[in-house]
Amino acid sequence: MYEELLLDSGLTQNEIKAYLTLLKLGKSQSGKIVQESKISSGKIYETLSKLLEKGLIEISVENGIKQFVASNPESLSLYMKEKRDKLDQKAQELEKIIPELNQLRSFGQEMEGVFLVKGFRGIKPLVYELFAKTTGEFLVMGVRSSKNQKFNTFWTHWHNERVRRGRKSRLLFTDRDTEYWRFFQRLKLTKCKSVTSLSPSAVMVVNDNTFIFSYQEELTCVHIISAAIAQSVASFFDSMWKIARY
Repeated sequence: MYEELLLDSGLTQNEIKAYLTLLKLGKSQSGKIVQESKISSGKIYETLSKLLEKGLIEISVENGIKQFVASNPESLSLYMKEKRDKLDQKAQELEKIIPELNQLRSFGQEMEGVFLVKGFRGIKPLVYELFAKTTGEFLVMGVRSSKNQKFNTFWTHWHNERVRRGRKSRLLFTDRDTEYWRFFQRLKLTKCKSVTSLSPSAVMVVNDNTFIFSYQEELTCVHIISAAIAQSVASFFDSMWKIARY
């Protein structure tokens, strides 16, 4: 259990092996650490050096021989605090240069293409920036309630923001009479219909942007920037809207 936590804390497998070995053995020479931890002799000094930099071990020299000992486990908390403080500082520095980085982007400026985006980190800013970069109605089809709740939560937050910004949307569900369906039924600036006999992929269209979403373990999106493709998909949406029911 703690091996996984240490790995998530930023330690490598070798660092974890060496640190836990020293906790068990107490003061030890490198050869004993290699023997007990099964770390290769060629990697042991590099590993111990990194642990020393992180404040997780100490070194003493006795009769000209280096001895290594694990620091108090509380040093792990100090290491994580220092790491968190550095990340917070970097995040603040990054915030300052984001406007400059945005000026370098060519997104939405006479650019066409097909792009694959994975994970919330990539997709969230992409779909939220549509509020500033587009003006049209959001057309969404293939909406279903049965996907993982984390995806439904993501979209309910996004649509709440859409409404807050005064943007309209029409949604075509592939199911109905669920809590997710009723959420959109109550939402302002939103119209919902269902075509339960048709289950297309989850697709969203706005202006020249078409998004095809896949809900597996990770949210994945194919983003197509093309006026012709967006118009074709929007026309298909309208034909489905006509036969769908409220």
